[in-house]
Amino acid sequence: MTLTLGERVADLGLFTLQALVFLLVGGAMMMLIDWTARRLGGGKVSQAQYLTALALSFFLGLFLQWEESYRNSQPLKTQNESLSREIASLSKDLEAKNRNIETLERRFDTFTAQLTEIGKDTGKTLQALQKKVKERERQIASLQNHPYENKDVGTNVVELTGKTRKAAMKNQLAQLRAEGNRIIDKALSTPTSRPPADERKQWFTNTIQYLQQNMDAGHVEEFRDPPVPALHFEGLPASHDLFASDVEARVKVLQRFTDELREKN
Repeated sequence: MTLTLGERVADLGLFTLQALVFLLVGGAMMMLIDWTARRLGGGKVSQAQYLTALALSFFLGLFLQWEESYRNSQPLKTQNESLSREIASLSKDLEAKNRNIETLERRFDTFTAQLTEIGKDTGKTLQALQKKVKERERQIASLQNHPYENKDVGTNVVELTGKTRKAAMKNQLAQLRAEGNRIIDKALSTPTSRPPADERKQWFTNTIQYLQQNMDAGHVEEFRDPPVPALHFEGLPASHDLFASDVEARVKVLQRFTDELREKN
């Protein structure tokens, strides 16, 4: 603890005053001793004895002043040690929060990149659908104009419908992945609150329903029971880490479904 100039001057004045008091007390004691010695018939106290008594009083005052300062410094030392431990604890908390912020930034960058990819895929899908619809209209018109020369148009229409369905499925799976990543980011950004369990339950129900309507039972079971997630979100409570890792494992399963659809094209 650093003292100001005024506080230092005040301490020096107090110390000087205490020293003078001890000198006066020592002088009074010597005068009392001298007076007592004369009354009892003894000799007069010499000047050397006076000076010795005054010096002893002065040094006794210095010792008592030092001892008081030492006792007063002990609570400050204890308080400084407590503050040092608290600062160390706060530093550890700050490091953990910084790691959490870095994790959130990486998750946010990934989420932004996925949104950008979804936007690109959606735009490409819409353009492809528009082209395929126009092509289908031309094929239907050609079939109407030449009913006996276009026996394979029906097969082409079926193939076109299958491709359109796959494109729509990839788009829907991308939206479900984005929703899962949003739930993960919400859990990571609020480590002191409860994980968004209701949103995860609704997302899980919607995904299962979509997979049951558009894919086979194997895909449904794979999403329902994904591989055991690996806990890797540092600086989070165990409940949030398990929650985010579980949702991330299911998002990766949806990504594999999308990759399968791309390989079949």
